[in-house]
Amino acid sequence: MRWMYADVVTQTVILAAGMGTRLASAEAGVPKPLMSIGGSPLVGHALAQAEAVGCTEAVVVTGYEGGRVRRAVEAIGSPMTIRFVENPDPTEPNGHSLLAAEAVAAPRFFLQMVDHVFAAPVLGRLAKTAMRRGEAARLLVDRAPVGLDLSDATKVRLEGERIVAIGKGIEPWDAIDTGVFLLSAAVFDALRQVPPSEPLTVSSAMRRLARDGSFRAVDAGGVSWVDVDTPADRDDAELRLAAWGRTAPAEATAPGP
Repeated sequence: MRWMYADVVTQTVILAAGMGTRLASAEAGVPKPLMSIGGSPLVGHALAQAEAVGCTEAVVVTGYEGGRVRRAVEAIGSPMTIRFVENPDPTEPNGHSLLAAEAVAAPRFFLQMVDHVFAAPVLGRLAKTAMRRGEAARLLVDRAPVGLDLSDATKVRLEGERIVAIGKGIEPWDAIDTGVFLLSAAVFDALRQVPPSEPLTVSSAMRRLARDGSFRAVDAGGVSWVDVDTPADRDDAELRLAAWGRTAPAEATAPGP
């Protein structure tokens, strides 16, 4: 039986444009979205997450080796409608990839980083309650991270459920950014407000929403996950998938409290 969510979100945007230079030595010549984890490419894990929550459309933002990534995604045979958007310069920060999707983005959509792999479906946690008036963004956070390189992780500071600061170097911090969001179109205005002197990243847009009080945290509920940035991360992900006893997200289940 499919879980009924209070906020009906049918679209996901998957950022799959990066070059993955830190991971390149793990599988020479293979674009990062196509790196195999547990027998499935990273982009396949991301698509399965969206399918599990009932999305009907996925916008895949490509860049480096875009044609190759597109062919691989098409070969996966997802039941969702797949739309492709190109970031013409994959060397730029990930905010450029998100901006590239603006023309096709729904009023509310999930945002996924292609290199984050989870032990179970998690997107539904973000849509369990309807977005409140004035709420522009939600981020799934991990309050008790295990096995992560905290020096490289994006951190958040909280006041109750509200995110008041986000960044890799913030102190003190309360939780880790897991890389999956529920967003409204306000994120695009926030991206355009980032000054030229600051890198155009997703986090830089989120900092502006945090200052507006419109950015909320949702707890991951102890679901294990890994951010695959390096060969060591990839090895860790393989071990975790073996421990989880699967190669892709399980079918949809009701999210925890």
